[in-house]
Amino acid sequence: MLAILIAGVLEMGRGYSFAVATSDAARDAARYVAGKTSSTNGPGLAAMCSLVTSDLAAMTSNVSCPTQVNHAPPFVVGTDYTKPVAGQAVVAVYCGSSANCAGSITTLYQSEVDVYVYYGFSDLNILGGGITIQGSSRATTAW
Repeated sequence: MLAILIAGVLEMGRGYSFAVATSDAARDAARYVAGKTSSTNGPGLAAMCSLVTSDLAAMTSNVSCPTQVNHAPPFVVGTDYTKPVAGQAVVAVYCGSSANCAGSITTLYQSEVDVYVYYGFSDLNILGGGITIQGSSRATTAW
């Protein structure tokens, strides 16, 4: 009984650690992609994906990004993004009034950027099997 309790506590700690990393990656990505100014087009989605991949390197190398969503959150699994399998991270992005986050279309002043990172956490079936950990962040364009 004590072994099951200890294993459960370790899994919850591991899940919490992954949740913090997922949330940090979403926050970094939103801040990065919202870095457009009136005179520059910003870094774009491919560069943002590289940032998320490096942020999550300690957790997984299986990062699927980005899926651009054409409406504000909440995002719907299966419709707006693919549910991550165990050990996979999926990134979904909404770029507000801009048609894309690469900046080829000028955004409106203080346009909203939402980044969601979903991670398929595989526990020891103590917590019920596969769980999706979600981290999200909202930022506004710099100008």
